[in-house]
Amino acid sequence: MSLLTETRDDTLPPDEISDELAPTIAELGLEDTCRQLVEEGYAVIENVSSPEFNERLRETILRLVKPVQVTGKTAGMNMLLLKDPVFGEAITNPKLMAMAEFSVGRGYLISQVTSTVTPQGEGHYGLHADQVWLPAPFPEHNMNLTFCWVTDGYSAEQGATVIVPGSHRLRRHPNHAEMEAREGAIPIECPPNSIVMWDGRAWHSSSPRISPGERVVCHISCSRLAMRVIENYSAHADDLIERHGQRMAQLLGRNDSLDSPSGFRYENAIETFNNSRI
Repeated sequence: MSLLTETRDDTLPPDEISDELAPTIAELGLEDTCRQLVEEGYAVIENVSSPEFNERLRETILRLVKPVQVTGKTAGMNMLLLKDPVFGEAITNPKLMAMAEFSVGRGYLISQVTSTVTPQGEGHYGLHADQVWLPAPFPEHNMNLTFCWVTDGYSAEQGATVIVPGSHRLRRHPNHAEMEAREGAIPIECPPNSIVMWDGRAWHSSSPRISPGERVVCHISCSRLAMRVIENYSAHADDLIERHGQRMAQLLGRNDSLDSPSGFRYENAIETFNNSRI
């Protein structure tokens, strides 16, 4: 039997739950969550874990981020799977994993695990889609799913994520005017120990935190398996670049923000986003 005859000859529609996943979705009570994610581009799962785990996650984020935070400013940290086992526990939560498989496929990958601590008065930025390095029109199938583990509750006053429901169906980036206007954006409100998730094509932002205290969130993004190269030359990159020059550096990903052992390289962000759209 050949390799091709052993593979599936169909592609599951983006709004359909696979036969393999359906029992898990039903057992976890996530049918409505899947439906909302498809129809509105975002969804919320409340009471996603125990209150004790939620508090442990929150305390760990604060312990890691506080030493690097400038007073009165939002601070964050990436590469969290290397920082504490609690983050591995968070990303292997059964409900989170089931929703990721539904949205970005059975072979989905962890793309990023980060955290932010946002104090009063901070947190406003323009609308965007998380598939920011994909050209438009976006694929019919979602390529990136973002989760925010909300450890202390979301409301407009607490600096909730705001989202434009249905914007994922536009399958494009917002333009500069739309980024600033944020027309149609609503706050996603939920209690502590919730997961907020949104489609990688959905337009979203955050509202500034008005309430006293801090917004403490763990951000987890998952990408579809297709978003990878076939051959990995990372162990030989320095030698190849020395031999072939800076064009080789681009071909091996050294000039962009992605797939970095130190996390997202923000110094290359504008070039990365612009290059991906041409």
